[in-house]
Amino acid sequence: MTPLDELRGGSIGEEFVSLLRKTIRAVAITRNFPPPDDLTRWDSEAVGRIVSEFVADPQTPRRLMDLATTCSSDQALKARLEGTVRNFLADLGRRTPIGKLVVRLNDVLGKRDQFVRADGRWALVDGPAGPGLANLDRLAKAIRPHEIMMPKWGHDARREAPVADAETIASLCKVLIEAAGGSLTSRMMASAIGVRLGLGQAPVSLDASSLDGAWSPVSSTVDATADEALREARATEVLALLNDRERLALAWLECPVRELAPLLGVGPSQAHVIRKGATELLRAELVDDSDGEAIAAHVLELARMWTEQWTDSGVPT
Repeated sequence: MTPLDELRGGSIGEEFVSLLRKTIRAVAITRNFPPPDDLTRWDSEAVGRIVSEFVADPQTPRRLMDLATTCSSDQALKARLEGTVRNFLADLGRRTPIGKLVVRLNDVLGKRDQFVRADGRWALVDGPAGPGLANLDRLAKAIRPHEIMMPKWGHDARREAPVADAETIASLCKVLIEAAGGSLTSRMMASAIGVRLGLGQAPVSLDASSLDGAWSPVSSTVDATADEALREARATEVLALLNDRERLALAWLECPVRELAPLLGVGPSQAHVIRKGATELLRAELVDDSDGEAIAAHVLELARMWTEQWTDSGVPT
């Protein structure tokens, strides 16, 4: 059985786990993602931890459904899984102190006229656009005497306080770019600021291209709303093609087949067939949709909502 066969059957089997491990290691190394905090390299332990986090992540059922429904071959699965893993590792990076700082830095600089983008790096409007000297020790030393102003933050605030106010972030970045003699990536500046703020080891290996997108302005709200309405309408059409058991199988996508079977009122073998049929139907319906992944996510959400509202005490049909 191939990795794609396992996914279409509604399970994470040995073949897929093996592919996942290889993909995580390859993407992590080629994209220069840092290993888990207390490890220094991407060895089997580091990869194993990320595999466990990926499998346990609440969004993974949606990710697996996307892979199962949009990939027509194992080669296509390998290619799409690379993107899925890259996005997952970037999300993990955003959860770290330095990752959060990269996102905040992009947000702050993107709102100030004195900064400009230059080939993926930040430069001063009136300064050189070419790459500056990205020496972490030198940059950290340049901002060591800089005063840090903390924003006012209530103790009952729902989210964690920023490490510095916006003016401080902008001022630090200006000093860093000037010290480098040219433009710098967000990750390099965040790493240097992390050293100054005592955020622990500042991983220079954050994937800048993954985190840097956080600053970009969104497209028209009207267009986005219209696109969302079209996705919801398409998802409703697809949901209507599923019978009760298939909807339940998708709603409980995270359940192993042996646990799904009693919920459907059938044996494990039949539960496997039902789940596989549901995923294959999704794939067939959405294979030509350019927005298939988002529509599949909507279908899963609709299936969960339908399941919550389903009150018939009889066996689903």
